[in-house]
Parts: sequence; C-alpha cells; structure tokens
Amino acid sequence: MEHALVTAAVFAAFAFVHSLTVSRAFKRRAAGLLGEDWMRAYYRLAFTALSAGTATLAVFIIYSLPDELLYTPDWYVYWPCRIVQAGGVALMLAAFRPFSFGLFSGVSQAAEYRRTGRTGGDIEGMPHGPLITTGAYSLVRHPMYTAGIMLFMFEPVVSVNSLVLRLLASAYFVYGGFIEERRFAADFGEEYVRYRREAPMFNIVSGVVRRLGRS
Repeated sequence: MEHALVTAAVFAAFAFVHSLTVSRAFKRRAAGLLGEDWMRAYYRLAFTALSAGTATLAVFIIYSLPDELLYTPDWYVYWPCRIVQAGGVALMLAAFRPFSFGLFSGVSQAAEYRRTGRTGGDIEGMPHGPLITTGAYSLVRHPMYTAGIMLFMFEPVVSVNSLVLRLLASAYFVYGGFIEERRFAADFGEEYVRYRREAPMFNIVSGVVRRLGRS
C-alpha cells in the first residue's frame, strides 16, 4: 500500500507541474517576467523539455518501486487488449499528423528567432490555425487523450502500482479534455459548438460508427 501511495504522489507531482506550465495564467505571468519575444521564441521548447524530463523521472521512480502482481490474463484477454493498445498508438500517430513536429515541440520557433530575430503567432509562437475537424479529429474531439486512455486502461498485465497509475493517468486525460473544451469553445465559439455535435469527446467506437454512417 505504501508503494501505491508513492506512485500516486509521484504522478500527482508530475500532473501539477504539467497543468501549471500549460495554463494560460502561468504563461501570461511568464510573459510578463521574460518578455513576449522570449515566450514566442523559447517557451514551447522549454515546456516540451520540462514535460519530457518530468515524465521520464516519474516513470523511472514509479517503475523502480517494489510492486505486487495482481492479474496475468489468458491469451484470449491478453491479445484483444494488445490490439486495442495498437489502435491507440495508431490514433495517437494520426492525431499528430496535422501538426508540424518542429512547431509542436518548439524547435522551429527557437530556430527562427535565432536566425532572424523575429517571432510570431500566439504566446508560444504557434500559428493561429483553423479548428481541426478532419482525420482523427473527425472521430473524437480529443484523439490524443483518447489514445492515452486506450494505452493505459487496456494494459493487460495488472499490478498494484500500474493499477494506480492507469486510473490516475486516465482521469488526468479526461480532466485535460474538459479543460481543452473550455479553451476551444472560447477560441472558436459557434464553430466549436457545431463540432461538438458532430464528434464525440472520447468515445472512439461511437466516432467510428458515425464516420462510417457518413461515408
């Protein structure tokens, strides 16, 4: 039980840092301290590095803890779970397709600023693009979070620490989806209201059925 509490505490610390640094209030405060040019040039890159570093540290700590195996499935449970996880990987990759890796990671913003001294876009240097509703986003409104839930919740081998981790991670993905709903509704207004009627939030099965029905 003690190790499960440590797992929960480590994940909570990661989630707190991630939620804080992704929030608009924090970014506005950082822009006031560091300047808008610095924010557009380097914040996205710094955020990406911090997220990767804290996630790696959290995984290292959690998987270094003593654990207790709870369930090892038979093949007829194991392989369907792995197939769902493979679908989650495919959905994740499809969700990244509309984005430039350089912009998403912040590398492009930093490189452009170093080369030209100019910045553009929003507070993170991201271009003001249209609402994406095609590809993976025609199936569910939050395909990245949906993919994460599929990967965590359908891990077939269950231990005490992994059970705590998957429940907390899935809850955090759902929380992130609701936060994004508010942000997108404020940014895109009626366009996002219409989109919410066309694509479910996380229910990938419903999204696929709707997509096939429109084909």
